Amino acid sequence: MKKKTDFKLIEGEFSGKEAKEILNQLFSDKINFHVKKSFNSSIKYGTKDLQSEDRIKFLKEEVNEINSFFEADDYSDQTYLIEAKVIVKPLSESSDKDH
Repeated sequence: MKKKTDFKLIEGEFSGKEAKEILNQLFSDKINFHVKKSFNSSIKYGTKDLQSEDRIKFLKEEVNEINSFFEADDYSDQTYLIEAKVIVKPLSESSDKDH
């Protein structure tokens, strides 16, 4: 039996205010994940997680672009379609057995 690997995270039409709020919350949650990961690394190993630090910087830039997009457009009277799918795939056969 094939395992499900695609998951619908978001699929729908939203007001501009809702769309902006949803996207900001998703990115905020992901930023917080990396902040905690980097903090835990600094506690355990004495150094921040550099990959997480890079992701934080990238995600904050994306948030700025999202906010600019909605500020540039009169989003209050607009409806937006948001679709987000998460795809999960094992990177190798050995990783399946290890975890």
